[in-house]
Amino acid sequence: MRLGALLVIFIQIFTYAQFDGPGGEVGSKSISKDNSSIIGWASSAQLVRGPIQINDTALGLASVGTEASATGAFDRNVVSLGDGGSITLSFDQPIINREGYDFATFENGFQVGFSYYIELAHVEVSKDGKEFRRFSSESLTDTIYQTNNFSYTDPYQLHNFAGKHQAPYGTLFDIGELGFDTINYIRLIDVVGSVNNSFGTRDSKGRIINDPFPSPYESCGFDLDAVAIVNGELLNTQRFTLQGINVYPTLVGQNEPIYVDAPTFSKRTVLDMLGREVDFSNNNHLVTIPNSGTYFLQVIHQGKSYTKKVCVK
Repeated sequence: MRLGALLVIFIQIFTYAQFDGPGGEVGSKSISKDNSSIIGWASSAQLVRGPIQINDTALGLASVGTEASATGAFDRNVVSLGDGGSITLSFDQPIINREGYDFATFENGFQVGFSYYIELAHVEVSKDGKEFRRFSSESLTDTIYQTNNFSYTDPYQLHNFAGKHQAPYGTLFDIGELGFDTINYIRLIDVVGSVNNSFGTRDSKGRIINDPFPSPYESCGFDLDAVAIVNGELLNTQRFTLQGINVYPTLVGQNEPIYVDAPTFSKRTVLDMLGREVDFSNNNHLVTIPNSGTYFLQVIHQGKSYTKKVCVK
């Protein structure tokens, strides 16, 4: 009996495991297109187009944008890779492994309320343009149902994918993770987000990756806007944190207490998945939510926002 209970707890913890949140959130592994720590942009690109639909190649190749669309600063002018397509970026200066993050990738994903439409790509880097190493990626997105062009993806369930963060935020990467001191090339490879084992792609743990599929349009696949060089030392001095704010636990039952460690005069709000305020009890740093579902507990203090996703069973 005890073993069964422990197994249930383990499954629940695994199911609700989370990575960093959407672009712009406190703790998010993201950067705005205008951040002053950006010190350069990709200067040239080599594109290998993928098909509009990998299981129906008669539709031809993706065709939106050109290699030039991926160079220079973020400007909402994108190049579409197609299913499994790739693009290799080079730079006028080497990317150096400084303290913190070293580069960022920008896609054209977007936010609707508290939901996100995003398309993903694997990220690889190289010194010589021949030997590439891939960042270890993880996808915890449910694969029971296929994500399509009218559904959304939860950024909290994704790690180390280009495209995880909505525009105009870029996803940050640290080349020190892969043991590099400098690199000269970055390659992005579109994730074929089909849950069909015959042609879907997998993360570094061997899990199938679920993102919008099929996308039978000329703009299918990952849409690259820009890749930025980042001085992580500058970025670290700019990133703010809301000291002393913590929300726990994030998996509770109905009317069970959620502890909110936050300054006395901060504002606390509970929002549903569509961004609507819901009724809740807030007393002495304790919040309770009466109905089951997925919510966002938002704390605002001195003009800064901290948001934590909470699941109520």
